[in-house]
Amino acid sequence: MSDTSQNSFGPPPAATGYLPPYVPLFRPPGGLATALTALFSVTIGVDLLAAAFDVYVWQLLDGLLGGGSVTDADLTRADGLQALSGALQALLLVATAVVFIIWFYWVRRNADFFALDACEMKSGWAIGAWFIPIGNLWLPRKIAGEVWNASTDWDSEPRGTSQTSMNLWWVLFVASSLIGRFSSSEYADGANATELKHAAGMMIFSDVLDAMAAVFAILFVRKLTRMQVDKTTARQTQILPQPQPYS
Repeated sequence: MSDTSQNSFGPPPAATGYLPPYVPLFRPPGGLATALTALFSVTIGVDLLAAAFDVYVWQLLDGLLGGGSVTDADLTRADGLQALSGALQALLLVATAVVFIIWFYWVRRNADFFALDACEMKSGWAIGAWFIPIGNLWLPRKIAGEVWNASTDWDSEPRGTSQTSMNLWWVLFVASSLIGRFSSSEYADGANATELKHAAGMMIFSDVLDAMAAVFAILFVRKLTRMQVDKTTARQTQILPQPQPYS
């Protein structure tokens, strides 16, 4: 019996030299979104606590400038509160940044699952963009916008999905970061009570902005995660055969 007769599937197809483009698998980001919701919620509480500490420092310095009595114990307490709030915020920032960047990378990879040409910037930029001086003020927002558009189900949302939560998160995040960096430097370099009081006031403003940014970050993360899951579900519904009812 010949080899051809033994092969019921016929001879192997001739090589064409064409390989289909690699499409990454969809990775549900729901677990990371839940973790980020928890982290951002804690961030809101810590930011408000830090703002309360800053108010105490501001009032203390205001009383000092007004001729009130301020003891060494009051000044020591103020320094301790500033150190405590700063340490808590730093720890939360590191933890939240790590989880957020992982989530951001996943949703960027998922955008390629929906359409390989939907994003101008490659998936690696979802990580690297955060570490480029100056560029990190706008590159992550550009990537987020591309991922948002790729994740939009244009069949059910022909006009697109409102990007309000994403825009407000980014504006508040950048503003709080810049003001917080400036106010912390001013407080550390303050040479007198007037400069320290001004820095404390800026720190109050920065902490409140950061808490607001965390609120809209939760809305942004949950919305984009839901958009990707819903679009994937809709695509599976269109591809998979639907069961027919018995007659």
